[in-house]
Amino acid sequence: MPFSPRYLVVVNLILLALAAYSASSIVGTALAARLIPPPEVVLSPPPAPLEPQPPKPESFYALIPKRDIFNSAKAPEAAPPPAPAAATQLRLKLWGTAVNVAGGSYSIIEDLGARKQGVYGINSPVPGGASVKAIEWDKVVLLHNGRDEILEIEKASMGGPGRTVPAQAAPISPGGPDSSGITQTAENEFTVPKTEVDSALENMSQLFTQIRAVPHFEGGESVGFRLFAIRRGSLFDKIGLKNGDILRSINGNPMNDPSKAMTLMQELRDATNLRVEATRNQQPVTLTYNIQ
Repeated sequence: MPFSPRYLVVVNLILLALAAYSASSIVGTALAARLIPPPEVVLSPPPAPLEPQPPKPESFYALIPKRDIFNSAKAPEAAPPPAPAAATQLRLKLWGTAVNVAGGSYSIIEDLGARKQGVYGINSPVPGGASVKAIEWDKVVLLHNGRDEILEIEKASMGGPGRTVPAQAAPISPGGPDSSGITQTAENEFTVPKTEVDSALENMSQLFTQIRAVPHFEGGESVGFRLFAIRRGSLFDKIGLKNGDILRSINGNPMNDPSKAMTLMQELRDATNLRVEATRNQQPVTLTYNIQ
């Protein structure tokens, strides 16, 4: 289709305008390049070369194998175990202990300065400014000046100087006394010399090495003491006590509290007759002692 002359005129005018704009832009750029001075460029000197580092010792690289790049929150290493507690220097002597895993453990400790014995449980203060922290079968852990100290039961040395070894006497037959003068007059009845009782009570430390006793509980309450580890030929063996016996009362006094038991033992020095109620093989048994 032929174009109208009027459209050709418009197209020519647009082309002339674009040509004029391009020519003016080129001329302006050329004039600016000649009239505006180029910017001054300042180059910094190059840095000094790095000095070579001396070789590191082997210990410098020891941490590398210990690092775990896949577990940055690794648990800290366990602290070293504490140093073992030292023996206490307090003037105390441990006679014996009764350990109950359910609670109520106690120890019998003597103050050598005051020559006085007492019953001490967990957290009880003892002479010398310490307190009982733990009670075990053969020792007590004391907390003294913020440190743990050990008080152990003295172990008698066989034939050592200043110590005596208890005689291993033969079992007593009914009607006949043994070397200590103890006589079994019936199945559960004995005659005991007063000198034998006094000797035993004066050497309580040795007496407590001949037997062990732990509190016995029934229905959650302490009803007495169960005996075990009775040494053959000891005083307890001679007067008819057996391993497994449960002592319930002496002369009607219940043996359900260690402090009462300790007090009762001291009162036996003046007794002439003892009646011990016990349980043996789940059966009640009465032991009678005449002290002469």
